[in-house]
Amino acid sequence: MKFFLFECKKMIKKKSIWVAMILSVVAIAGFYFFNYSVAERVHKTRMLDLETSQIDIPEKLAKDRIDLEAAKKAGDSARVLDIEHGISIYEKMLEDKKFQWDNIMDGNWAAISEKQYEQLNYFAVTSKSQNFPVHSIMDQHVSMFTVRASAEERRLVAEIGVEPFVQWDYFAPYHPTAYDNHDGKVLEMWELGTKRYGKQGSYFLYQVIPAFIIPFIILIGCFVFGNNVSSEATKKKRGLNLYAVLPLKRGQLFFSKYFSGLVLTVVFVVFILCVPLISSLFTSGMGSLQYPVLIYDGPAESPFGFESTILNEWTDEFHFITLGEYFSTVLLLTVVLIVFMFSIYYLLSLFIKNPTVNAAILLIVTFFGMTVLPKAPYNPFTYVDIHRVVNREFAVVNFNEAITVGNGLMVLGMIGVIAIGLCYLRFRRYVVE
Repeated sequence: MKFFLFECKKMIKKKSIWVAMILSVVAIAGFYFFNYSVAERVHKTRMLDLETSQIDIPEKLAKDRIDLEAAKKAGDSARVLDIEHGISIYEKMLEDKKFQWDNIMDGNWAAISEKQYEQLNYFAVTSKSQNFPVHSIMDQHVSMFTVRASAEERRLVAEIGVEPFVQWDYFAPYHPTAYDNHDGKVLEMWELGTKRYGKQGSYFLYQVIPAFIIPFIILIGCFVFGNNVSSEATKKKRGLNLYAVLPLKRGQLFFSKYFSGLVLTVVFVVFILCVPLISSLFTSGMGSLQYPVLIYDGPAESPFGFESTILNEWTDEFHFITLGEYFSTVLLLTVVLIVFMFSIYYLLSLFIKNPTVNAAILLIVTFFGMTVLPKAPYNPFTYVDIHRVVNREFAVVNFNEAITVGNGLMVLGMIGVIAIGLCYLRFRRYVVE
């Protein structure tokens, strides 16, 4: 323990580590504030639309009513019906927009979410009664799974009564799912309408975790803290040879160096992930950990005991967990993923003394493992996409129930331990007999 603390202090004193730490903090804080500014712009655009509609729509209605009287005097019954239909639509639109304006200004988010739930649930119920999706974008219908999951999510958000994610489409705020199948121009419209912006710190983290921000931060941590042996074993620096004259066993020396780098990497990753939470204290707060997170359950169980191998947007099941439960699972998988990636990087550093080359190799290998190798329980790179493992998207889409958080912990942990053993075998050559 004494030598472990000594190694930690030695690394912490390096200026290069503090420079990397400060740059990482500035980068993640800047990312959060940029995202916050975009969310604010989307929100202000929505409020401007609601505000101007309180003026534009009454003016439009007044003009239509004048036209209606003129049509009645002219005895044009077809035009009368047409204008009356238009007036009813605009009156309903004005009512809805006034409802949203009043409740947003009062901070009554539960009422807003309840109204959105009623709209989405109407789509779901009507589609089921007609056995056909009623909501389409151009000629491509919105998946029934997405409609059902979005309605349920909005109902849960209404129950906890918190401000939801900011979206361009606030009339029917869909939750994008793996069942969406759009292309072309519709795909662009869909991605724009369903893209979510988290103003609160915890919502921001939930927003960026699917974009692989955690593996990227781990890679930076490996780059910063994973070279404490290779940096002392260059031709100019033979510092490791000095340890041979100390009453210190090789194993003790190796594990002190390895675990000092590993622990500092864990602390680094956790600290960087906390930066948006701290930054959010100056904006919209951290958010509610009760916010619902979608979990895929896959095809419903067949009454005849058969396992379905086809996704069914009408019957496939889902449920929600809280954001707090989601984060606790993500954190657990993150720690084991750090052990896995750090051990691979550490092993590379014992062969190649250039940290940049090692980071590039680890990045390329990880990308290859994620994109080329099949999504399977024995493939450790499957679990790099933490979000889609935790929400069971990989398990459902690939019809492989073995892709679980538990198996991820086991696979990543076992390979990490093997890599540590190889690191030790390689480390032995660095110390003079």
